[in-house]
Amino acid sequence: MLGAILDRAQQPGRVLAGALGLYAGLIALIALSLGHVPVWASIVIALAAGFFMPAISGGWSSRLKSFVADEQMTRASAIDATTFNIAGLVGPALAGLVAAMLGAHWAIAVLVTLLVAALPMAWLLPKRPKSTKQSHNTSLWRDMSDGFKVIITNKALFRITLTSLISYMGIGMLWVICPLVGKEVFGNAGYGGVLMSVLSIGALVATVAYAKWPMRYSPDAVAFGATLALGIAMLVLAFAGNIIITLIAMLIAGLADGPQLAAIFAVRHREAPERSRSQVFTTGASLKITMAALGAVLAGQLAGISLLVMVLIAAFVQIMAAISFVLSSRSSAR
Repeated sequence: MLGAILDRAQQPGRVLAGALGLYAGLIALIALSLGHVPVWASIVIALAAGFFMPAISGGWSSRLKSFVADEQMTRASAIDATTFNIAGLVGPALAGLVAAMLGAHWAIAVLVTLLVAALPMAWLLPKRPKSTKQSHNTSLWRDMSDGFKVIITNKALFRITLTSLISYMGIGMLWVICPLVGKEVFGNAGYGGVLMSVLSIGALVATVAYAKWPMRYSPDAVAFGATLALGIAMLVLAFAGNIIITLIAMLIAGLADGPQLAAIFAVRHREAPERSRSQVFTTGASLKITMAALGAVLAGQLAGISLLVMVLIAAFVQIMAAISFVLSSRSSAR
């Protein structure tokens, strides 16, 4: 719905700013409500905040093509993915540092401040050019339906969406796996954060390199190769018997994860029509977040069985994502 509203707006930046402002306000309200109202009320506020989260995870990226030339989109998508990786590395560390020094409420205050600081940047995003202004005579619901049809009927978009959804289920499992691997290999579950940092650093290095020296391969091929590499990295992690191999496996996973995200962005920009671009980005991002959450739940259910089984299933999920890419490619070829 948010993507459809962005697509219909002549000034998408102002819609994005409004969504970010509401998200920031609701996050602050959650913090203020905890301990003062029934828990269910705080949960309702959190659910409401979730409606605006696609503004962060997809809204920004969907506007990139409004001021970047087509021939620069692969590089721009890599730079865009780099900002995600930097945030993923610095954000948790900053939150943990502030919470440890000043308390959890101050960490939330910093979060809200950062969201508010982004408002002017969103507000000043380019307006929709007059040459590309489109008349939206249809209803919002019809536009939403059309947006889903674009993802399903466009073969390249469907392939990259399906592959990324399955892959992010495996990534969600990895969130739960890392602390358990940290406990087994390092003797302390806290080292799971170190493993995630290694992954984030690998992703950051890879996306910076991808932005500086774009590959001659298509973004589709990069997405497939990166997904397959993630599966291989998790297989190595499953049978890692020492600290060095464990760190190498996480580094390989990071080096694959960064270009995968950049390639997904590039394919979306290339294939999504202007009328539905924001919907493609916000819908894809929201579905990926959902699949990652399901992966985390699955890993949590498997935690009591065997760590080896957990990691092997996560590796299997990634390999299935790569296989789905191949199968959907053959289907489109027919």
